[in-house]
Amino acid sequence: MNAFQLILQFVISGAVVVGATLLSKHFDSKWAGLLVALPIMTILGFVFISTNTNFEVTQRYLQSALIFMIPAAIYILSIYLMLGKVNLVTNCLVSIIPLGITVFIIQRFF
Repeated sequence: MNAFQLILQFVISGAVVVGATLLSKHFDSKWAGLLVALPIMTILGFVFISTNTNFEVTQRYLQSALIFMIPAAIYILSIYLMLGKVNLVTNCLVSIIPLGITVFIIQRFF
């Protein structure tokens, strides 16, 4: 990965976070949720990986991205279920537990 690709990924990642924050604050939070749920980073990774590696590596990347959406969804669900019951930091930290368990289980079978 060259410096341009690295900088581009940082800029796009930052733009997604800022965009989601602005959408949530000034418009409707559902559009912010849609923005962060879009596979923007997956697509960028796909483009960069597919142009720099072979077909098999790209295919493994996409397969892993698909499978590891499950722990990400569990993390978001955990945060959602604890919202308002504990403070923000505790919520994010405790939600890592089911995320880690799910990643561990997937690693064992994948």
